[in-house]
Amino acid sequence: MQTLFSAYLAATTTPSVPSTNEDRFRDIGPGFAGFVATGLLAVVVILLIVDMMRRIRRIRYQSEQQERQAEMVVAGEEEAANRAADLAPGQRTPAAGTDSPDLSDDEPPRR
Repeated sequence: MQTLFSAYLAATTTPSVPSTNEDRFRDIGPGFAGFVATGLLAVVVILLIVDMMRRIRRIRYQSEQQERQAEMVVAGEEEAANRAADLAPGQRTPAAGTDSPDLSDDEPPRR
């Protein structure tokens, strides 16, 4: 049995450990093209994030502006209602949205 085992060991080859200095191991990986593609992908993602943040900021400002405008409309309507309530009966009411004084009939309007 021992002769059979020694014959088996003689027939098999011992695996050789390759050195890491060989060129075939340097070719593993994406190389320069992969480096450039990854860099371009990173730049595109950064630009998309900046654009998205700009759009979100613009939408936020627009909604704030619409809220302020709605508040101004409500305040204007309340002020117009208060002015109408303060007018004595029989007084001439000014046109909506104008603060023009009541002009007498004999005096021409000033320009």
